[in-house]
This record gives sequence, structure tokens and C-alpha cells, in this order.
Amino acid sequence: MKSNLRVLSIIAFVIAVPSLIITDWYYKGFGILMMFIFLTIGLVLDQIIRLKFPVSVVSTLNNYKINKVLNIVSLVLFVQSPMGLIYGNKCADNLGFWIMAIMICLGVSLTQIAANKYHYTIEK
Repeated sequence: MKSNLRVLSIIAFVIAVPSLIITDWYYKGFGILMMFIFLTIGLVLDQIIRLKFPVSVVSTLNNYKINKVLNIVSLVLFVQSPMGLIYGNKCADNLGFWIMAIMICLGVSLTQIAANKYHYTIEK
């Protein structure tokens, strides 16, 4: 399963740039959205590998898993925040900035909650 997830992650990273070119060729303005979606999929799959197969032994496994899930959600918010800026401004003026700012603030908040409430220690 680990090697399958790793291969899928690498495939998602490799597909990102061609999807930008091909999608933008047929649907103007949506290529960058597809590229960021594939990059996000690749990053999430990489983090799921780290969640399911930790390198070290952790002391509280439940806290480790909750911490990693919250970090995955914040990673998605950070990576997709430029999409809020780009496509939010198509709906209304300055809406994209506020969507991006909210996504980044929510990501920072989730990261801090994960670090403070669900902390874990690595055993050697």
C-alpha cells in the first residue's frame, strides 16, 4: 500500500503541469485550478503515507493521527489559497483577497491547534 500511494503521489505531481497546459488550452482560465488540484492531491497522498507509516515510534498514536489530519487540512488550505484569490475576484471585487486571507488564517489556526492540543513525542 505504501508503494502504491507513493506512485500515485508522484503521478499526481507529474500530471500537474500537463493538466495546466491541456485544460487551459480548452477552457481558458481553469488550467491553473487543475494544476493546483493535482499538486494538492500529490501533497495529501504524501502526507497520508507519513500518517499511515510513521518513520519513528510515537508515544501517543491517537494524538499523532489527529495532529497529522489537522496538518493535512491546513496544508490543503495553504495550497488552495491562491485559488480563492484568483477565482474569488471573478465573483466580486476584493472577495478573492478575503477568501485567501480567511483560508490562510484558518490554516494557521488549525496548525496551532494541532501543535498545542494534540502534541506527541517521538520515542527513540
